[in-house]
Amino acid sequence: MTSLISEYSYFLRKLNEIEKHLKVHTLSPNEKKVVHTMVELKTKNNICNITDVVEVSGMSRSTVYKTIKKLTAKNVISLEQSPTDRRESLIKFS
Repeated sequence: MTSLISEYSYFLRKLNEIEKHLKVHTLSPNEKKVVHTMVELKTKNNICNITDVVEVSGMSRSTVYKTIKKLTAKNVISLEQSPTDRRESLIKFS
């Protein structure tokens, strides 16, 4: 059990380093969940749109948009209109 706790501690430290590098370490836990969902969707589907982030994260549309606004201001992401659905925005990582 001790080695498992040590590994867990190591991964938490690494996650903290990554969050600092991506400039998301100051976000709230709910906003971090939105960021984690964005990364997961981009990795899994090679595409990330706002509607999917809302659905997969379970967060409100308001929380997702607030997070997007913060990340855009920090130049972590940008938004691009979907070529297939003009009502949808795609999230692009900088």
